[in-house]
Amino acid sequence: MRRGNRWRSGLVVTAAVAFGASLLVALWPAGETQAPAPAAPKARVIVPATLETMEARATALAQERKKQMPQPEVPQQVGGFPREEVVAVLNAYQDMMAVQGLYNQGVTRKKLVESILASPHGAEIAEKTLAEPSFAQEAFGELQAESRYLAVTVVTAAARRGDDRYLTRSAEAVARELTGSLARDGKLSEGRSTDLHDLVHAYIDVKGLEAFSSGNPQSLRAVGLAGDQPEEVRRIYDEVVFMRLKAEFGRERASEMTATLMRP
Repeated sequence: MRRGNRWRSGLVVTAAVAFGASLLVALWPAGETQAPAPAAPKARVIVPATLETMEARATALAQERKKQMPQPEVPQQVGGFPREEVVAVLNAYQDMMAVQGLYNQGVTRKKLVESILASPHGAEIAEKTLAEPSFAQEAFGELQAESRYLAVTVVTAAARRGDDRYLTRSAEAVARELTGSLARDGKLSEGRSTDLHDLVHAYIDVKGLEAFSSGNPQSLRAVGLAGDQPEEVRRIYDEVVFMRLKAEFGRERASEMTATLMRP
């Protein structure tokens, strides 16, 4: 996670020292062999007793981490959402942060995202967290930066299910805010630039690189790219798209494709 915070310092290192590699994703040993080609690795089976021990240790560590996190005081009504719904999303975000680096991180976070999307306004809360910094601050306090990062995961999951409006509206709102802040302050917010960067990456992941390799300039309009935007804002789109296309098509071809996509 790129976003800085104060509460999390040292947690991952402490976890590794206290509980060892059993809590992290297991790595296969690199054994030497005289054979000209190594045999296909056999599936590694974890006996139930070992798995139970890993689960217990991971759960204990996650609970301890969560106790150390700030506990924002959510107002009775914030952003038009009932307090209990915002608190439920906050709790899910804290649980996602608590499993950072643990072997069950992926499975746990997927379940938590699904629980948010299953709630009445979970996707809307995630969108508003990204679109309105004042809401993120009021709802999540010291965890507002982490909440914005995790909200990207939520709106991306919704888009993968076929509903990309939360992702696209979030990106459009962030792009507008960056344009306004540049005109007002003469510079871009680093945190909000990161939000737009993450959202554009997510949109490409959802739609697939093929949707952008065709060079259709309309493909980025859905996430807020506009011809009249300041160059500093447009550069965020340019950098994300170029790096993604470069990995697939090489620098020269990616430069041509990106130039076409970025046409006003």
